[in-house]
Amino acid sequence: MKICFLSTDFPPTLGGVASHAYELAKALVKQGHEVHVITSRVNDSEEEQILDGIQVHRPKILWQKPFYNWSLKRYLKTFLNHNTIDLIHVHGMRPLESTTGLKYPIVFTNHTSGFLKRIEKPKVFQGRLLARLRHVDMILAPSAELCDASKTVGYTGPVHFVSNGVDTQRFTPLVNKQNQSVKKLLLARRLVEKNGVLIFAEAITQLKNQNFELIIAGDGAERSKMAEIFENAGIEHKVKFLGGVKNSDMPAIYQQADFSILPSFYEATSITGLESMSSGLPLIGTNVGGIPYLIEEGKTGALVPSHDARALAAKIDEFLLMSEEEYSAMSQATRLRAQEVFDWQVIAKETVSYYQKVCS
Repeated sequence: MKICFLSTDFPPTLGGVASHAYELAKALVKQGHEVHVITSRVNDSEEEQILDGIQVHRPKILWQKPFYNWSLKRYLKTFLNHNTIDLIHVHGMRPLESTTGLKYPIVFTNHTSGFLKRIEKPKVFQGRLLARLRHVDMILAPSAELCDASKTVGYTGPVHFVSNGVDTQRFTPLVNKQNQSVKKLLLARRLVEKNGVLIFAEAITQLKNQNFELIIAGDGAERSKMAEIFENAGIEHKVKFLGGVKNSDMPAIYQQADFSILPSFYEATSITGLESMSSGLPLIGTNVGGIPYLIEEGKTGALVPSHDARALAAKIDEFLLMSEEEYSAMSQATRLRAQEVFDWQVIAKETVSYYQKVCS
């Protein structure tokens, strides 16, 4: 098939949408499909680029709305006049309006928790969301929660759950990993409110077991508040803030850790959760969004209520006491589930099956 992605975020931009669009496009190319990605210009990036077989286009487009929609639509029409395309797959809300009126199947992946926040607003805003979705032929979403949200606003077309994925050849467990008495906990995500990072920080201060070190890979508005919580509890020496980390550097970070924590208030199928699983890390996550789809209770990790520092601390304490045999079994189970269910090649084949339905 010949597929055109529209995505505001794409590498070198960091984040879940950028990672999803890139990894899915790369997997589709490996399976013999032709993929074009129209995305934003970043710094000195080239306007035309071949990246892992993906044809990347970065036109000069004004960012401010409504100029963004007009200029992107104009570019898109020119692009379609010069390229044969079977369908357009839009990632994220921002580029969606530029695809109205085009005589191509439109697939929209509803990625983010921002959509969930929008439907919590008054009904008038939900009507605006529906207006932006009316021309879409099919919605894909990486959590059952986001599938339901798409229907809640009144969208009546087909909606399907398709998980985020992971490159299980890049994210692998450390061979011959030594069992250490001091366990390393990993928080790998943007330090923003919706990711529950302040609740997580409070949980860390409540741990009874002090045989731990904390690695934080990510940055954001809540970093200073987190640091203050750790300092007030006198445990700042146990915490290492790495700041924003390139995805290319993350495999080594996962291999340093023993457990990965997902304390989110909102979440799709967490990419960092999947990368952790592929790296053999048991997960402790909140029972929200797509996180329960990752975690088989007691087998690949454990679920706790969101917004509950005490429950999260109790579960981390429990995991810190895990025997070497228990840890090994859980680590192997997480790795196997990542390979069998979440590898990007598996996800790409599932996505193509939906492409074929919408094109027929």
